[in-house]
Amino acid sequence: MHIPLNRRAFLKTTAFATAGMAALSHRAFAQSKGANDKIVLGLIGAGGMGRANVQDFLKLPGVAIGAICDVDRSHAEAGVADVVKKQGRPPEIYKDFRALLDRKDLDGVIIGTPDHWHAIPFIAACEAGKDIYCEKPISHSLIEAKAMLGAAKHFKRVVQVGTWQRSVPHFQQAIDYVRSGKLGKITICRAWALNLRTMPHISATPVPPELDSNFWLGPAPFHEYHPNRCHNSWRWFYETGGGKLADWGVHMIDIVLLGMNESDPLSVHSEGGIYVTDDGRDTPDTMQTIFKFPKWQMTWEQRANSEIGLDGGKDHGAEFIGERGTLIVDRGAVRWFPKDEDDQEAGPGETVRGENTHWQNFLDCIKTRETPRAGIESMAKTTMICHLGNISYQSQSTVKWDAKSQDIANRAARHALAYERPYRSPWKLKVYKA
Repeated sequence: MHIPLNRRAFLKTTAFATAGMAALSHRAFAQSKGANDKIVLGLIGAGGMGRANVQDFLKLPGVAIGAICDVDRSHAEAGVADVVKKQGRPPEIYKDFRALLDRKDLDGVIIGTPDHWHAIPFIAACEAGKDIYCEKPISHSLIEAKAMLGAAKHFKRVVQVGTWQRSVPHFQQAIDYVRSGKLGKITICRAWALNLRTMPHISATPVPPELDSNFWLGPAPFHEYHPNRCHNSWRWFYETGGGKLADWGVHMIDIVLLGMNESDPLSVHSEGGIYVTDDGRDTPDTMQTIFKFPKWQMTWEQRANSEIGLDGGKDHGAEFIGERGTLIVDRGAVRWFPKDEDDQEAGPGETVRGENTHWQNFLDCIKTRETPRAGIESMAKTTMICHLGNISYQSQSTVKWDAKSQDIANRAARHALAYERPYRSPWKLKVYKA
């Protein structure tokens, strides 16, 4: 990663001061950790998911938030207010993630930035010796996913990805049941998400004074500030996000891959377009993708004209169609539809609901150095598979996948933005091979 020569001066001029409250010193947090054996985390990206993760961590014993970083002052201050309500002491505020990573008292970081800002701070955190809780999808491109996996393995970091369904009992129940073989031969699986958000028509406005728009864009191509391309809506533009497939595919497709215990497709083909929405996005509001595996195939579906789920499911879900029936799992329940109405005992039984222990699992693994449930290696695979769907859509071609090299076999598809993109100066992707 390129760091300007005047880095020290830059960090000094861009670091925020906490308005109306005294910042907690590094020494105070270090002493607190030593006395109480607390795990101290920093937050990079204090938008919706970043702050939500902080609140989930602060529900647990033995954790403290020592620092918050955001290029939007209002986000950072809102994050501080959240923390003060829970732990009483305010974390320090930073504008530049590199200054936060210089903190020696932080055990780990939460990365809650938009997709295009995951890879650079992730790899820098690995280099700084921090463990990482990273929001999904882990990367904005296929090449980034491979570089992030390489960095995590090279520096032996504990990484948990925010696909929390892996820590919910009824999803675990569905995966175990599919793997048991009781469904018989499975040749078709489906995953979908139909709750597409739309954006209001907003005219271009001046950059809000609390936002450093240029820093927010970071490695993405420069464009004039527009509210619809920034907070909350960035995922609907390929320069900063990956559309619904990257947003929800990593949840639902992940469950299918886990159930089938296979993650290397032979080919991927997507068709779709912008058929319903009229809000300036360049990612499709409607898309169907076929992932072909050696002995089965999976379809992904997203649409904006209806939220009626597939085969009696909700507006999101994962479905396994086997010889003895169909199993559907979503965030509400596991549903069983036997081929023979009298064949109820072939089903998974009563849905097992329970506590979501995803954040505790990360804290536990920081201490034990074990692999978390949503570890970087398996989640890099899921993320790359979702990127393959976007690569097919962007290149208007069928993508051939080489499992041995973990790369695209047909070179024409590699020109897609979801495969690799140039970074805007001075930012560079530092590549570590897994």
